[in-house]
Amino acid sequence: MKILLKQNIDRVGRMGEVVDVAGGYARNFLIPRDLAVGVTRGRIKEIEEQQKVLEVKAARQREQVEELAGKMRSKRIVLKARCSATGKLFGSITNRQLAREIAEQTGEEVDRHKIIVDEHIKSVGNHHASIKLHPDVVLDLEFEVEGEGFVGEEPEALPQADAGEVELNADTKADADADQAELNAAEAEPPQQADANQTVLNADLKVNSETPE
Repeated sequence: MKILLKQNIDRVGRMGEVVDVAGGYARNFLIPRDLAVGVTRGRIKEIEEQQKVLEVKAARQREQVEELAGKMRSKRIVLKARCSATGKLFGSITNRQLAREIAEQTGEEVDRHKIIVDEHIKSVGNHHASIKLHPDVVLDLEFEVEGEGFVGEEPEALPQADAGEVELNADTKADADADQAELNAAEAEPPQQADANQTVLNADLKVNSETPE
């Protein structure tokens, strides 16, 4: 079925173009939503007039889109994201986030579905996104990702002074334990030596008791 497009429609055509589409698609979707009008032999002259009007409208629309692209290029688009101390992002940047930042920083609404962001953006720094603002206008937008909420990836090492203090305390404890062990050994007389000393003492007592006065 031939139709005259009143809007730019992806994978179908541009405003002001006459295209062929499936009859059901035209009658059930495009025409009821005022996105197109049917082209019939009885309406040729009317369709031609509408086509001229739509072509002028399409040209103005393209100019506006090009102005928008220039405005977006002139702005510094910055997104903030949580990252590690080395700049590695926790998660990735999405087209929804970028669309929100563009709206906040330029005042222009952009359909997030027209924004293609590299899904592998995993670090802070400068990155690029492709934005299809118009069938003839595709913007290569540079934006910056800044880190916030820095989190260390590895536990921090003990300060040198603390490490030395730990080592000193360990040496002091070892020396104290060694001294205590020697003291205990010195105070504890071996059982055999104690028995020998007692035998000598008993012998001396016996000799003294048998010696006449």
